Amino acid sequence: MIKVGITGQSGFVGTHLYNTLGLYPGEFERVPFEDDYFVDVERLKTFVKSCDVIVHLAAVNRHTDAHVLYETNMRLVKQLIEAMEATNSCPYVLFSSSIQEERDNEYGRSKSDGRKLLEEWAVCNGASFTGMVVPNVFGPFGKPNYNSFIATFGYKLTHGDSPTVLQDNEVNLIYVGSLCRHICDKIREMGSRTAPSLVERDDVACDFEMKVSEVLGLFENFKKLYF
Repeated sequence: MIKVGITGQSGFVGTHLYNTLGLYPGEFERVPFEDDYFVDVERLKTFVKSCDVIVHLAAVNRHTDAHVLYETNMRLVKQLIEAMEATNSCPYVLFSSSIQEERDNEYGRSKSDGRKLLEEWAVCNGASFTGMVVPNVFGPFGKPNYNSFIATFGYKLTHGDSPTVLQDNEVNLIYVGSLCRHICDKIREMGSRTAPSLVERDDVACDFEMKVSEVLGLFENFKKLYF
């Protein structure tokens, strides 16, 4: 079986991915991860040594201080690399970046710079690495005002509030279950490879595109129909 660990296991995508891997007990063995591993070097080292695959999801998505957001996300990447180097571990690493790499903000820069650091680690150590550039993710148990504007719209409409559209952009969206299936397929694909290590950027396809106002209109109609 392939031993898979997920940093950020308790987060939105991490929880869904952990549960999805559990649907294939003869194929994947889940290596448990706890958030405090990043403040306990020895436990983090033990974790990375135990994994054939690490899916690095741990990150801060929002913070009142953009500098803290950038520094925190970069620190998590560097700590993961340091733990792997200290233990001579070369698991297959998948990193969850974001289409916000293209935007001029600290979150996007933290994702872009973190992906590049892990690419450099993989090249230097002969490891395999996939830097996933992921569209906007939505699905059950997303936190409003944190994980997705879809969760925010849903929460506000069911709690007597009226959501507003700040920027009516066309948004690429992927359901969290689709993303989890994509990650599982990437792990299977890497496990079946006989060629040397692979370092790649993976532009994850969205499920669909929709304007923010169209999503809000759809949700407002759901409320009208079902409430």
